[in-house]
Amino acid sequence: MRQIRLFGAPSTGKKTLVGNLMMSCGLRMSIMEKLQRKGIQRYDRMTEFFIEENIPLSFETRSGPWEITNSNDPDVVLYLVDASASTETNIIDLGTAGDATIGILERCTRFILIVNKMDNLDWSAEHFQIIINRATSELQRDSINIKKFNSVAVSALHGDNIIQKSGDPMWRTLVQTLDLESIL
Repeated sequence: MRQIRLFGAPSTGKKTLVGNLMMSCGLRMSIMEKLQRKGIQRYDRMTEFFIEENIPLSFETRSGPWEITNSNDPDVVLYLVDASASTETNIIDLGTAGDATIGILERCTRFILIVNKMDNLDWSAEHFQIIINRATSELQRDSINIKKFNSVAVSALHGDNIIQKSGDPMWRTLVQTLDLESIL
């Protein structure tokens, strides 16, 4: 099982994204029944439930199984940012990141920047590109050299561009990007 490490500031939608991935990529019937019994319907609550129940945060794509972990040596780093946040703030704020986070980013060979809440910006390709440019500049400024950098525009709350394409038809979905990352 390949490991994913997820980073991002508070309120960027990390729990929602994980819950959506797990639900969209399939859950065992026994887990679905537990979620129904507890009345859990929101993606962010699903993630909390899995953590409380000590159930691995895992899902499967065409390329195989994935697990969200706290590994210091993940196969892929996902960095989630909020597209609707002010452009005055850093996209990737390594100034407040600990040495362990910076070390993980320095060692990672595969990095996917996930620009969440793109639906709030009407899937603006121009705004998306501005965010990507700022993020890569911030990584370079902090001397973080990512070997394989990809980016994906999503709306985790609505499930847009996670598995099914939304917005610009030229964009890959998150699952397509993960699968692509796994074979490169």
